[in-house]
Amino acid sequence: MKKNILLILALFPFLFSCNDSFLERAPLDELSDENFWESELQVKNAANACYWALVGKDLPINMSEGLSDNAPWYTMSGWRQIGSGLYGSDFSTLNTRFRDSYRQLRRCNHFLNNYTRATTVDPEILERYAGEVRFLRALLYFYLTSFWGDVPFVTEPVNAGDEAMMAPRTSRETIVDFMLDELSEAAESLPPHIAPATTDFGRISGAAAKAFESRVALQNKRWERARDAAKELMPGGRFAYHQLYSTGRPNQDYFDLFTFIGRASRNANNKEAILSYVYNFELSNPTRHNLSRELQVPDQIIRFNPTKSLVDSYLCIDGLPIDKSPLYKGNGTYTPAYSAYDSVFVNRDPRLKQSIVYPGYDKWHGRVDGRGTTNPDEDASRTNIFRSPKFNNDGRGAVTYTGYYCLKYCEPSKVPIYNQDDNDIILIRYGEVLLNYAEAMYNLGSLNQSVIDETINILRDRVGMKRMVLSELEANGLDLKTELQRERRVELFMEGHRWFDLVRWEQGYELGVDKSETPERQQMGILKGIRRDYAYDQSVFTSSTKFDENGFLIFDDSRVFENPKNYLFSLPYRQMELNPNLRPNNPGWDD
Repeated sequence: MKKNILLILALFPFLFSCNDSFLERAPLDELSDENFWESELQVKNAANACYWALVGKDLPINMSEGLSDNAPWYTMSGWRQIGSGLYGSDFSTLNTRFRDSYRQLRRCNHFLNNYTRATTVDPEILERYAGEVRFLRALLYFYLTSFWGDVPFVTEPVNAGDEAMMAPRTSRETIVDFMLDELSEAAESLPPHIAPATTDFGRISGAAAKAFESRVALQNKRWERARDAAKELMPGGRFAYHQLYSTGRPNQDYFDLFTFIGRASRNANNKEAILSYVYNFELSNPTRHNLSRELQVPDQIIRFNPTKSLVDSYLCIDGLPIDKSPLYKGNGTYTPAYSAYDSVFVNRDPRLKQSIVYPGYDKWHGRVDGRGTTNPDEDASRTNIFRSPKFNNDGRGAVTYTGYYCLKYCEPSKVPIYNQDDNDIILIRYGEVLLNYAEAMYNLGSLNQSVIDETINILRDRVGMKRMVLSELEANGLDLKTELQRERRVELFMEGHRWFDLVRWEQGYELGVDKSETPERQQMGILKGIRRDYAYDQSVFTSSTKFDENGFLIFDDSRVFENPKNYLFSLPYRQMELNPNLRPNNPGWDD
């Protein structure tokens, strides 16, 4: 499937016109050429061109982690800068994302305006490809409406001189209605599921459409619709097929799901992945990414830096948060002091050690760690055992800004070499569907122990974590809503959900300092790392290194969040200049 997509992108370079207007003016030799829409292969290739909307790991990982408080990018640029609130309407990342989304929408609209011209092709096959493209169009509008709210709404190809070139914005609610109906309709024309490790894996299925329908509905607080769409993938539902990936190894299966061992494009036993972006190293013109190296880049600063708030969010094995559990060891005083770093990982939810690199991890490829080596000529990568975080950027090992490293999605063999990673990037999986259902049921006032057992607790069972019990939450003074949100953060870390979740929950104060909030909540907007004494080599800290009153490293205290301003992005200045009908800008932003 990936090979076909690469082929069509090469055959039609005009799909990537450089016109700066978001409603791209297409060349006259667009796909509407009279001789094009004749065969099934041509229709398939045209549909494949629309798959560019999936954009690999950029949106689910680079974007969401950069925007959020989970594991921001190491430099203040791109998505991290947008997440910080420190940007204006002329910021280039905004213009690129907005403009490219409409370029991709034009491809989708052009396909849907022309595919029925292939009259010799089986109508069922035609409708399958149309269902895929409808899904992709809904995906594009999901990001557009989530980032900018009301946006221009076009469902037909737009050409030079058309009035639609100057389209005003359509309400988000209207577009959400359209997306949900499109996804529901698309599901009916698509195969109910696509089995893992088959030729078609990576294409869109009916299950993918229903799962994404649940995501769109949830994000837009359409609780009944989110519940109903998710339920159709669960046991007894019309699209029931997918299940959690598990081989009975609670300390390994969750990690393996995101590595070569579990990738569904090759592993027929992984029925959890509903839709993945499939990379293929074995093609003559292979497609690859660089994620594993970015997580533990062995001679530079790592790209994604997990934060204190993320690590703190993992429960202890008794099911209690670290501030309530007697099993938490990270607050203690140790000799030597740096051994306290090890204690952070003791007695924790097993997903912590399957998501964050921990002392004793024996497949480390980040070379020299923070403890260095006893022999200057010895390379720590010979033992591949991680012991302590490295802060000294001397080119000899992977440097962290927070004291933590991502383990989830890291394929160890791909760390040493640039851009050689061909692991799948999971875009939708069954674990998310279960969490969507649980959150929808909570908001409908219908979340009971039975629902928790068929959603959250089967996720916990996979890793051998203590089950969530409503009566125990109440007895320990724990808030159910908070615990549901914690579960989602922990389970879906590095999968592109955190920013969307915080926006939906109206918890922007966790994304940056909101000066209208309480002092406690203002602290939540500061990105922090490990406690100072966790570091083996204290000399790496200088007079400019910041710590809070409890000795925790401050990674970034410049992030700001204004309510309601930062719940939506600024419209790109360039696009408002090209189309004044986009004005006024979103609340709080200058035109």
